[in-house]
Amino acid sequence: MLNKNVEIKEYGHDRHVRTLGVVFLDGKNINLEMVNAGLAEVYRGDLARGLDMVPYWKAEEKAKAAKRGMWTQGDKYISPREWRRTHQ
Repeated sequence: MLNKNVEIKEYGHDRHVRTLGVVFLDGKNINLEMVNAGLAEVYRGDLARGLDMVPYWKAEEKAKAAKRGMWTQGDKYISPREWRRTHQ
């Protein structure tokens, strides 16, 4: 069944007026789950006011150490931000 309860807790906007927020699915923090799984890295742009980033940084370090998801690439991994900076 696809009836799921999705919530977005908004923490403001970035300089491009994109919403900065946390997505919850049935009460579970999907942003944090994605970082834990190595499917996302911690956002390195303007930080959202009021959002505790410590759990995200810890999750990213654990995912890197365990070589989960994109971190299996090791030193070959290039973040999207770095890739854009070098390919403009």
